[in-house]
Amino acid sequence: GCSVSVPALNGIPEPRWEILFHGTTSDEGEGWNAIVGRGWKAKRLAAKKADVTTVERSDADLIAIAGGDGTVSSVLTMLPDRSLPVAIVPTGTANNIAASIGIEGEPTEIVRAWDPDRRMRFDIGKVDGPWGCHPFAEAVGFGAFAHSLRIAPDVDGEEKLRAGREAFCESLAAAGPLPLEIEVDACPMVGDLLLLEVLNVALAGPRLPFAPEGDCGDGRLEIAILSQARRNRMLDWIREAAGTASPIDLRRGREIIVQGGGVTMRIDDRCCWLEPGSKVKIGLESQPAQILAPPDRSALAP
Repeated sequence: GCSVSVPALNGIPEPRWEILFHGTTSDEGEGWNAIVGRGWKAKRLAAKKADVTTVERSDADLIAIAGGDGTVSSVLTMLPDRSLPVAIVPTGTANNIAASIGIEGEPTEIVRAWDPDRRMRFDIGKVDGPWGCHPFAEAVGFGAFAHSLRIAPDVDGEEKLRAGREAFCESLAAAGPLPLEIEVDACPMVGDLLLLEVLNVALAGPRLPFAPEGDCGDGRLEIAILSQARRNRMLDWIREAAGTASPIDLRRGREIIVQGGGVTMRIDDRCCWLEPGSKVKIGLESQPAQILAPPDRSALAP
């Protein structure tokens, strides 16, 4: 790796930084240049070495992640010590995780605002199913939206957002009722539903605000559902680039149990087929991650 050392800035003790890059070469350049340009001491860690063992051995004071939602999610969910603060430099397309906690703008401006003493809680979800237990950072979903992630074309930039919304429209237009039984905190959910999204963040997929008032650190999950009766309103909302209030119904909960199958599901951006007769339990892990808070967001007490 390479490193740069300068005196402490603004009276803040200089930490050692472990920089985890999982994105493209352009992601690496943007994030790395912003950090080095600010004058922090840093160690660059290759993507293939960003695993639990390497992080444990690094003796880092802070983990900085440059990349999109897939990169951010993979690092947040694998951290062996969640008391270790995390800084995010969003360099992807949607950047749903960063945008949901108010981290937006140019990498240089984001890094300039970092204060290791100002941190915010970021809950980490967990989902138990036939495959075992997996953590998640964004969401677990079933039905039309999850299926749209599977059929969306592999494109980049703003085209990726447009293509993602078109794929969602296609999937939603053809969707049938979910063959699932759903309970939220032991209360059954009834009705012919076309999708279920259990969200830890406000935004989903091609930057759609499914849960605009969602709080990533309140110890609860946002449950987004859409009934058949609201299919056409939802299609109009997607085509309008989500500029108005969503027709999605929302509620909050801590434990969600889904039984059934024969439907596409997703864990963050990974899709799979849920076999009939399955049981899935969704909740939150006991220890949240700690994210460096942007200047306009409240922080945890020191």
